[in-house]
Amino acid sequence: LKLRLNIRPLPGAPRRTKQCHVHDIAGAMPRERPETPYTEMEPESKGKRCCKATGKVCGGACCVYLLVVVLMQAALYKWATLNCSAGALTDYEYPGGGVKDLVPSNSLITEQDPRWWGSSFIASPADKQGLPEGASAGVYYRTWGPLFWTVTYQDITSKETFVIRDRPLALGGSHKIMRCDGTGSVYVVTEGSHYFMNLIRELFGMYSSRVYNIWEDGTLVAISSKLGGSGQSQKQMIFRTPGSDVPFASSFLKDRHYHGHFDEWFVQVNEGSPLPNFVPNSVTVLMAFATAAMKNQTAAPGQMLELLEELPPAQHREVAAVPEVAAVVLDAQSVVAEKSQAVVEALEVVEAKEATVPDQHV
Repeated sequence: LKLRLNIRPLPGAPRRTKQCHVHDIAGAMPRERPETPYTEMEPESKGKRCCKATGKVCGGACCVYLLVVVLMQAALYKWATLNCSAGALTDYEYPGGGVKDLVPSNSLITEQDPRWWGSSFIASPADKQGLPEGASAGVYYRTWGPLFWTVTYQDITSKETFVIRDRPLALGGSHKIMRCDGTGSVYVVTEGSHYFMNLIRELFGMYSSRVYNIWEDGTLVAISSKLGGSGQSQKQMIFRTPGSDVPFASSFLKDRHYHGHFDEWFVQVNEGSPLPNFVPNSVTVLMAFATAAMKNQTAAPGQMLELLEELPPAQHREVAAVPEVAAVVLDAQSVVAEKSQAVVEALEVVEAKEATVPDQHV
């Protein structure tokens, strides 16, 4: 059906007609109005604009900071492992431990003076009684990073043979141990499912305070246990296979005052060990670095008395017999709570006083 509509033109305009269909009329009907009436938008307040600008600035600063941290960590890791490459170890004889083990089966790990860029421990061969059998076989260097530490081992020819690094995204403590020549397995030492139980062990001061799993290319091959709860001075570790209770390797803190104030650890790996020697040594070095860092912090009150208790009884009598030396010791006890270095200085003064006192006074 067609309808003819006469549309009245505006005044002064020529009259015309328009023919349209019914559906055109339906389409020309006015649309429904929105439920909410139109309101004129108000301009944002100064506070809202300031908050948005501050958010953008903070977000950009966080992105820049994260980028700088990642780049710094990558640069420091590259610098620490600069000589850790397969090309540098082609046809290498690996002195000190051989191609498989890299380090001696029985070794002494001794703390060195820290440097501005990190700290170090030297590894020396030893017998089964923990006595040295020669000069050092290599050194462990720990390099700082904003995200994780990097530990590398250099032998006597300054060749880096393996590297230890943290895994910051893992649950609890976790480290990866890798050879620099690209051969052999990759070992991962991690708390994993033991994390929450380790917290309970630490809380109640259990003798076996921490347990770690050791994985070889994704296969569980050994379990490491830290013996000695919190507050105990004797630090030690054992290594055993998952299906056995008898350890195949062990390590312990042998001396806290080697050459005055350095730590010395003894690591022993039995024959037939399922792990190469450098794996138990690496785990021990990680604990050695952490223990030395705690010791080098500000000493607690009464540490001087603990040092005096470790002296032989003969030296106790000598100290008590000399009034000047006793006064120096008492003065050291009053300042040891503020500076740990005062302990070492007091012992040096004691030795100097003993050397100058006549024999009859002693």
